[in-house]
Order: sequence, then C-alpha cells, then structure tokens
Amino acid sequence: MKLSKEQVDLLKSLSTDYHHGLRSNTDHNGYDDESEYNMIPPPINCPNWACILLPCINHIPSMKLYKAIKPTEAEVRKNSRWIIYDAVSIGKGDIIRLGDGDIVPADVVVLNLGMDFVTLPDYGDDEDEDDNKEMEGREKVKQLLIEELVVDSSNVNGYTKPQTVTVDEDTGMIPTTELYAGSVILQGDCIAVVTKTGQETLLASLMKKGDWPPKRQVMGDGDDGEATIALVEQSEVI
Repeated sequence: MKLSKEQVDLLKSLSTDYHHGLRSNTDHNGYDDESEYNMIPPPINCPNWACILLPCINHIPSMKLYKAIKPTEAEVRKNSRWIIYDAVSIGKGDIIRLGDGDIVPADVVVLNLGMDFVTLPDYGDDEDEDDNKEMEGREKVKQLLIEELVVDSSNVNGYTKPQTVTVDEDTGMIPTTELYAGSVILQGDCIAVVTKTGQETLLASLMKKGDWPPKRQVMGDGDDGEATIALVEQSEVI
C-alpha cells in the first residue's frame, strides 16, 4: 500500500509531514482566539449558568445527540511520536490515528488503512515505475485486502449506510476519502490528516443552516449502483 499523488499533494498543501506530524514552525498550539480551537458549538449555545438553572436543556434530543458524538481526545503524531491530545487542541495538518469505536475529532482525509505507516512515493517529474517494486507492493496489497475501514456518519449527515474504505488491488492505494467530525469508526483502523476543524467542519455547517440533527437517510442502493437518498419525515427537533 502507498499514498496517492493527491494525498501527497494534500500533505504538502497543509505543510505537514506524513511520518513526523505537523512541522514545528506551523504548529497551532498556543491559540489566543477561542474560535481557532477545534470546538463545534452545541445546537443550543447557551451560557453555562443557563444550563445550570435550566438542566432540562441538556435533555433535549439535539443536545443529547451532540454530546454523544462530541469527541474528547485524539491520537496525534507529534515529533515522530503518537500522543493523546484533547480533541479541541488538534488543528489542520495534524496526522491522527483512528481505531474501532473512535469518534472522528474533525473533518479528515484518510491516508492509509491500518495503524502503521505505508510507502510514501516520490512523485516527481520522472514517474517511471519500477516493475519489481510494483510487484512487491501488490503482494503487500493482497495482505491488506482483508482490512477495511467501516465508518458510521448517520448522526452527522443522516446517511444510514456505513461508509466503507478498502485498498484497490490494482493500484495499491485507497480512493480519496473524507471522514466527518462526529462520525464513528465501526471497524478497522486508519491514519488520516486533519483538513477542517471547529466551525469549518461539515457538522458545524449543518448546524448553522438548521439542517442538524439530520433528516435525510440513505435507504438502499438504486439500480445504477448509486445510493438512493430519501427524505424521512421527523418530528421537529430543536
């Protein structure tokens, strides 16, 4: 398995390093502005004192769902080591690792399946492939084919059909795949790079538009193989 050119270009655009993590000169630690943290405001954003005086606010369905999908921590690559960080402290360009049961802490792009790093090709102007290396890579892919990543994003976008990511046997790569903050890893492991945090995430965007909690669900597959989306009537949820 190896990274695609699109993945390598994405890492460069974010000024991050696949193996070592976000470079120190672009580190986001020490934020002064609260809006720069990886914080998604709750659907009912009231002062703490109001929640204390009116505890029923925390039992409203949208608030209960928000708390259920709110991540608390993330495993982040820093200075060539894996470190557990508070989810609010991660930022764009961070390399993170996700496993079974983890809540995706921000919008990310999957780089590879499994908990270990894979081949980082040098995509220069001369892109001639070495046949022996290519065959070697395909042998590794055959072993990786038993791995797959299964992600539940239903509490974010309403798609009830889990998202599945597998390695392409011919290319030895995975398709460019974005996972959204608040989604849950049902099966498998992966290494990913953070692309959007806090109020830039899909979840925050849906909340701002009043489209969350989600009202759409994927009911099944159409005849053409594409997912069929149907609107599901729900009672009004605050």
